Amino acid sequence: MKKLSIALVAVVVAWPLLAATRTAAFEVSGWTCGSCAVATRIALKKLDGVQDVKTDPEKNEARVTYDDSKVTTDRMVEAIAKLGYKATLRNGGGAAGSPRAPIDAPPNAVKSLPAERVSFFEVPLECGAAEGLGCGSAAKPILTELDRNARIAEARINHAGTVLAVVWKNPNDRSDGAVESLFEAHHLAAAVLRGEAREKAIQEFRSDQWYAAADVDRLSEHEARVIAARLVNRAGSKLDLSPDRRAALTEDLAVVFARHLISRDEECDSRREAIEKELTRAASKHLNPQQLAELRKAGEQGIQALPGEAR
Repeated sequence: MKKLSIALVAVVVAWPLLAATRTAAFEVSGWTCGSCAVATRIALKKLDGVQDVKTDPEKNEARVTYDDSKVTTDRMVEAIAKLGYKATLRNGGGAAGSPRAPIDAPPNAVKSLPAERVSFFEVPLECGAAEGLGCGSAAKPILTELDRNARIAEARINHAGTVLAVVWKNPNDRSDGAVESLFEAHHLAAAVLRGEAREKAIQEFRSDQWYAAADVDRLSEHEARVIAARLVNRAGSKLDLSPDRRAALTEDLAVVFARHLISRDEECDSRREAIEKELTRAASKHLNPQQLAELRKAGEQGIQALPGEAR
């Protein structure tokens, strides 16, 4: 009994030592400004177990000090992904455990599909406001229509919106012409990828982030953050805000943009006045009338990147 008691005491004393404070460095893609980095820092600090976060927009890096008994690097990657950014662990700081697939990655069953069941097309579904980003609002109706086709198991676009993957239920039922006709009906063009271009798409499809109709709202949310950050940066020093307040303003504007991008339809131009009112209401929580006027001037120049602005 005495030996058992000693053993129990040893376990209790050793238990806290199983936890460790670690540091993990992430490469974050999708940041367009310092406000993006601040928003990421704030989101990570909300995680239980995260002790400190340092972000470097120039290096696209987030460095996190954390208690590995309370939080894992997978949770951090997910938190960053919810902001519309993609994080890749640069070192081995994560707690031990079974790895989890990236939040936007296709299921493993899709990754292991026979190549002959998948058709790839070059498509013009890029986002005009952000370079290297697919347009969720343009892709969603097309992907939804493809999903309704009884011969198609699923359809996805890549992160850049330049390649469409169509998975057929039966390879004998492939109809690349039907996909091209659908794009023509939307006044767009799709071209089947062959040869080296197809082989490259196959490799990317098995490893990178691809988005189905149910996922593309994340692209719209990312686009909204880019637009919001661009307008805030354009107003620049005239707003005279601290980094945290700039990040909060950017986030609130992004929420408004995202809501309308996700629900966008052919009548979107008629809702411009309503969108402007919502943006004004969101910005008024952070800005005085003079600052609000400066932000409005920035918005009057449009949401596209001006010469010299990051895309």
